[in-house]
Amino acid sequence: MLDEYVVTATRIENKLVDTPANVSVITDEEFEKRNYQSVSEALENVPGVIVKRSGFLGGDQHVYLNGDDRVLIMVDGRRLNQDKGTSGRSGFDMTNLPAPDFIEKVEILKGAGSSLYGSDAVGGVINIITKSAYKNYAKINVNTGSWGTQNYSALVSAKAGKTGIIATVNKQKQNYTKYKEADTGENIKWPNSSNTITGATIKVDQEIGDNKLATLYFEHSFKDGGKPYYAPGLGGWNSVYTKAFGTDLNNNVSGKFEWGRGEKNPGFIQVYRNYYNGHHYDNNSDSNYYETKDGVEIQQTWELSKNNKLVVGADWRESEVNNPGTYGGKIAKINNKAIYLQDSWAFTDSWLLNAGIRYDKHNYFGNKTTASMAINKKFNEDSHAYISWGQVFNAPQANDMFYYSPDTGYGAMLGNPNLKPETGDVWTIGYDTKINDKTQVGINAFYSDLDDAIKWAAVDPSNPNSDWTVDNVAKQKKRGMEFNVKHKLTDEFSINGSYTYVKVEEDNKDGSGFKRDANVPPNQYKIGVSFNKDKWDIELYGRGASGADKSKYIDSKYLTLDFSLQYKVQKDYKIYAKAYNLTNVSYAETAGISNGKYSFPMAGRSFLVGMEYTF
Repeated sequence: MLDEYVVTATRIENKLVDTPANVSVITDEEFEKRNYQSVSEALENVPGVIVKRSGFLGGDQHVYLNGDDRVLIMVDGRRLNQDKGTSGRSGFDMTNLPAPDFIEKVEILKGAGSSLYGSDAVGGVINIITKSAYKNYAKINVNTGSWGTQNYSALVSAKAGKTGIIATVNKQKQNYTKYKEADTGENIKWPNSSNTITGATIKVDQEIGDNKLATLYFEHSFKDGGKPYYAPGLGGWNSVYTKAFGTDLNNNVSGKFEWGRGEKNPGFIQVYRNYYNGHHYDNNSDSNYYETKDGVEIQQTWELSKNNKLVVGADWRESEVNNPGTYGGKIAKINNKAIYLQDSWAFTDSWLLNAGIRYDKHNYFGNKTTASMAINKKFNEDSHAYISWGQVFNAPQANDMFYYSPDTGYGAMLGNPNLKPETGDVWTIGYDTKINDKTQVGINAFYSDLDDAIKWAAVDPSNPNSDWTVDNVAKQKKRGMEFNVKHKLTDEFSINGSYTYVKVEEDNKDGSGFKRDANVPPNQYKIGVSFNKDKWDIELYGRGASGADKSKYIDSKYLTLDFSLQYKVQKDYKIYAKAYNLTNVSYAETAGISNGKYSFPMAGRSFLVGMEYTF
């Protein structure tokens, strides 16, 4: 796949072999063959990507790149990360992404991205590129399975002259979730785990002349259901919330105008508004979060010479975040203005140098400049090596600065408006090669350090009812490597696998020095065996981890197996079946244990059968 074109890593469309970065791509063909039910499911099979889920359909899902959850999530280059913040340092819940039917491909950049994209792009960037209408067709996909699961999706595409419209609707429903108890081996039905996720998208493209395109886009998602938070039987505070429910609403709209398409000097301007409302309620609490984000971005590329391209851009965004119950009546207004430049210089036929710089002006922490530099050596069309360096930063979230929950007998939760942004450096080195027509290999290593890491902590750790507050209290460093291989055994059988090592360490400035972060297992393994012939597409995929710390995980290692089968009855009609966690393993992706049980156990064995018809 080194001849795949990508844009996220450099903001210029280049082949992977000409891109000095660790980039993976999930294609539309992979979504089709494996019948992924969500972007998160697809990301789990990507080398070097860790997806942490809470176990049930409606539970939050967060992605880690290079061991870091400070990852920028985009759709067609439009920023989705919420300034209010989510769990950890992540800024977005992956359950709120568009349905797979609407996705052309997903580009995953692992490594520094702040010089091009600003805050949040510390571990990397995930850019979801959506489909455009190119012909008239419609598609219906339905499936059903374990635990009352029912999934529906439909897509309609229409093209008339220079106008294209594509729209999707989707619904996921699950009545409950079951998991295998770690200490007893018993299969447990998780109380209050019923959830429904619905979504809709519409995209209108209007070609203007030969090289201009205007696009209007709308995106809706709504998640509704139980919020058990923890598994039952843990005791203490980590007990299931049997009467907690909630909704998460996202309505996003954008408009984009592109010029110079397919020419030497393309450019665009994009305007967008993202709206979020989260309503979570229990017996004794009722909480509403609101966030609106308005943004404008303009970019122009110039071909200065045959071997030199310059990208210049500017963006502005402003968020309003409000939680009447926990912000003390304050509305947090976060504003950021930025300009960026990226120069791409092919100074010989096989060497490429990229250099970038970005200036951000934030209304709370002031000015910040980040730079990057990367060099790529292309040995031939099937092989390249690269090394890159980039400065990164991550702005404090609204919850970090403005959260105000006074003492109710169990300690107050107090934000800190005087926080500094987290800053650091990231190095990446790698090599990708296609050894022959059957085998492709990639290897890379990374190192990052982060200063002024933001953490919430008890003011008095010895007091269980202590107040909690947030501060810049830590230094973090991460290092690791990734090895992946794809090999075609025969015309029908192929195998792909990867090993990722990640070591995350933290110095809390308490005199004890750097200590390993026990929340991230150091060793990640992925292997898939595929059979593709005529009308059949079959895959058995294993994912595992080892070296997990027993203070956060009951078992130091685990291995799960998923199975996917697809049969094309005819050109426009297929049936498929999927099985998850075939061996019914007890495991967790999100750290946390209590009384010998996982706080967030992953779902046990489950099955799906479905069909898709295109007309």
